[in-house]
Amino acid sequence: MRTKNFITAAAVATLVATGFSAQARSACLNGGNPGIVMSGSQNYESIPAEAKRFIYRHFKDVGISKCEQYFAKGKYEVELSNGVDIEFNTKGDVTEIDAPDNAFLAPSVVKDLLHRSAYSHLEKDGLEAKVESIEFKKGRAVEVEVSIPDPDTFIFDIDGNFIAIQD
Repeated sequence: MRTKNFITAAAVATLVATGFSAQARSACLNGGNPGIVMSGSQNYESIPAEAKRFIYRHFKDVGISKCEQYFAKGKYEVELSNGVDIEFNTKGDVTEIDAPDNAFLAPSVVKDLLHRSAYSHLEKDGLEAKVESIEFKKGRAVEVEVSIPDPDTFIFDIDGNFIAIQD
């Protein structure tokens, strides 16, 4: 005689709340496992300490809307209640930050993330307060999108040297 596995309502609620698909929930309910998890909701406390420090330093009075961990990509994504999206690597370093539509990143955030030379270049052009996003490209370059007519993306190397401007 085969015995059935019983699972509590609280356990089912946990599976639903943590983002398991219906198929994964079914596998768990029937004694299996959900397989490889590629991403999942995370508690804010589980993100790297350096990421929490960055958020506290620049957004301490802003709520957290969502925390996701993308296991295969080795990154965390945090969405703030003000619409700012931030991606961190597993060490907690910012790899990308985006302001919400029709908004800009605070100059203090831009200054903290960019090399001094890159920030000075934007400041000289009067663009330090018009940055919409910053993306670090595999440790080689930094793309800074600003609110100007195209071309609107400044490319800097990691040492802050201006490389190009592109669409």
